[in-house]
Amino acid sequence: MDNMFYLLNISVSGIKCIKEEVRLDFYKKTVDKNFNPERYRVKAIYGENGAGKSALVTAVKILQDLILNANYLNESKSQEFLAEIVNKATEVFRLQLEFLFKVDKDSIVYQYDVQIGKGKSGLYEIQHEGLKFKNGNYANNNYHIVFESQGGELISAIRTEQEAAWIEKKTANLLSTHSFICLYIMNMCEEDLTDWSNGSGLFFSVLACLFLAPSLKIYLAEEDQHELYFFRKRLKGTQLDQQTIMEEVFGYTNDWALDPGVNEKFIEKEKFEKYKEKIGQLTQFIKIFKPSLISIDVDAKEDGERYVCDLNLNYGNYVINKEFESTGIKKLIRLFDCFSAASRGDIVFVDEMDANLNDVYLCKLIEYFMYYGKGQLCFTTHNLGPMSALKENKNSIDFLSSDNHLIPWTSRGNATPENCYRNGMIEDLPFNVEASDFVGIFGE
Repeated sequence: MDNMFYLLNISVSGIKCIKEEVRLDFYKKTVDKNFNPERYRVKAIYGENGAGKSALVTAVKILQDLILNANYLNESKSQEFLAEIVNKATEVFRLQLEFLFKVDKDSIVYQYDVQIGKGKSGLYEIQHEGLKFKNGNYANNNYHIVFESQGGELISAIRTEQEAAWIEKKTANLLSTHSFICLYIMNMCEEDLTDWSNGSGLFFSVLACLFLAPSLKIYLAEEDQHELYFFRKRLKGTQLDQQTIMEEVFGYTNDWALDPGVNEKFIEKEKFEKYKEKIGQLTQFIKIFKPSLISIDVDAKEDGERYVCDLNLNYGNYVINKEFESTGIKKLIRLFDCFSAASRGDIVFVDEMDANLNDVYLCKLIEYFMYYGKGQLCFTTHNLGPMSALKENKNSIDFLSSDNHLIPWTSRGNATPENCYRNGMIEDLPFNVEASDFVGIFGE
């Protein structure tokens, strides 16, 4: 395992139509010194329309926003979004995840959970947040608490004497509307790194969560990811930029984690050359599907310390702006940052990855991530084509029923997941629709 992070599982409840807890497992139950994720890097989630597949991806996006956006719960658009997205029956959204964090020869398993519900003001707030850890080299270790907050109060933390008073002052009356991780990091950036890193298990563990957050890449059909941009802006110019922390605390170099993606419109001048390199990679990628493409040209307009960028696809005889390309090519461009991240080592969630993509291309892309990718790729889909490749891997196909029941695919003799799914042989997923059911609906 070359990358720092591996997502072991994620449990979600209380979002959209998902009332009861749904748990996605990305690895087998046992994590020990023999941990090997090579056959566990790709997962597809299948299910009926409206079963809650998109809700699982949206839940991960909320987690990322909470950690990277300090004002997430104070923004009216976030409150309006949560009012729509939190399950109306439970009125409480909860997410819990376990991830493996590897530094040098040490492996640590972290368990993070957060619960969001309405407060007395009628606004959504953090009701509970917690982080635990255990040694990842042995299967039967117990978890130890890093920190826990309840009802806006910090009730437990492995803090040093130096940290204790500082934390109490900096988090007072804020833990209902801010993630402890976010608050700690925001204020820590004003301090001297060496003062906090020496002997502080809290510092180390919170940073692990901080760097997991931007390693999550989430694709939702209509989402705009500004949080990573503002995260970079917050760290820039502080005593502790992201690269400094990675190198000084973890001894780990990560030059690409916060570089701009090809879909970003505003590019800082100091990042522009790296951005153009990525556009070159994007050009090679799109040429696989459209060999007539000569180049993708960047139309960059100066705007202070940044450029406002637009992309034009050059086919020699004509040039077309990205926005006027075919739906399929635009989808591939939108997905490029996610695919690039998954190939390098990030954890990527894509909703409806098959939409507008040719089935042959889709299957070949999935095979690439199975055999050559270094990160993790989890996606929702309705396309049965990928099943034939995924069934050879472990924990790679999950079926989600409309009553929040998750059924992992397991070998069933000569039966294939495609036939079982298509013919209603998956538990709680009876596709019992007949052509005759539509008679009389369309005005016959």
